Amino acid sequence: MLPDNCSVIRREVKNARLRVREDGTVQLFVPMVFTDEDVEKLLEKKAQWIASKRQFFEQKTKIQLRRNEILLFGNRYAYFYSSKYQNKVVVNHESKTIQAKRDLLDTTVQEKWLKSVARKYILSRTETLSEALLLPYNKLYIRSQKRKWGNCSKEKNISINWRVIKAPEFVIDYIIIHELCHTVLMKHTVRFQTLLRSHCPDCEQAQAWLDEYGNSL
Repeated sequence: MLPDNCSVIRREVKNARLRVREDGTVQLFVPMVFTDEDVEKLLEKKAQWIASKRQFFEQKTKIQLRRNEILLFGNRYAYFYSSKYQNKVVVNHESKTIQAKRDLLDTTVQEKWLKSVARKYILSRTETLSEALLLPYNKLYIRSQKRKWGNCSKEKNISINWRVIKAPEFVIDYIIIHELCHTVLMKHTVRFQTLLRSHCPDCEQAQAWLDEYGNSL
């Protein structure tokens, strides 16, 4: 019998692969020939590793929001319903407030709006950084990746996770610059790290922020 929050996916692969997600769920990818007994033995063998991973994610700091708050650019913004703004959302960065007639506390509505904010901001910021750093790219996509903050293909197409719009601006810059550097060097070599640090001196602080608060995005 499988443990709680564990799923088994059988695929045409040679070796089994185990993944523990940040919400504590476990995914086990196994070859088609794996029997239920093989699965149970593997999970038993990896039980301590699974427990340590779950504990690691549980200890991560989560950004606590009040019921009427929205996370944007690493800050808590208080949302207020206002019939005055029929077709737009008014964001006041000084007072950290958001006013709109639409219900931005609804998860679906909020996600749609944040994606639109992310698309506009990240596109503009990527163009600015690309020109300033002389790191041209081909196309930019705003994605909903489950495990990555960004990605760069061999064709120099960049993908950025829309959820980074909830992170501070220096963290967003780090993610964008990280992918722009991949347009020159694809692998995380010493040369890549040197290039990244030269263009983003705050890269270590940004990665530390993601390590601690990334599960809140």
